[in-house]
Amino acid sequence: MLIFLLFYLVIWPLTVLLHEIGHGLGVVFTSKCHAHIYLGNSNENNRENFRLGRLHFHIIWSYKGYCYWGYELNKKQCVISLIGGPAMSLLVTLICLLFTFNTSLGDLYSLLWATTVLNFSQFLFTIIPITYPRWIRGYSGYPSDGLQLLRLLRN
Repeated sequence: MLIFLLFYLVIWPLTVLLHEIGHGLGVVFTSKCHAHIYLGNSNENNRENFRLGRLHFHIIWSYKGYCYWGYELNKKQCVISLIGGPAMSLLVTLICLLFTFNTSLGDLYSLLWATTVLNFSQFLFTIIPITYPRWIRGYSGYPSDGLQLLRLLRN
């Protein structure tokens, strides 16, 4: 039961945050822009908690996140920034998978395997070019990273 709570209360939001940090790193590594990373709503109620260089963190416990960098990036910088989130999810998937294979069965194994599946699912759901359906609350009607990337590359 404790592992279940840990997964849903800590690991899931942390996974979303890491995905958004991936976008933010794409922004700061390719430009002089600042990236605002939101865990929770991206409105005035979610004020900046802290910053690390040009990464500004606005964190309220949540299962959804956003990275905002404005419109100052060129096409190449946008492509790298859009790929950064799914790339981070895939990287976390591979790291967790490595630890899963090197862990004996038990609660830690279950937690690592669930984290691996969650991150790989996040990678897939964000890289596939779709507009999120109504049942995905918080993202309903928004384009996935893959769809934004596809639109950007078509132009």
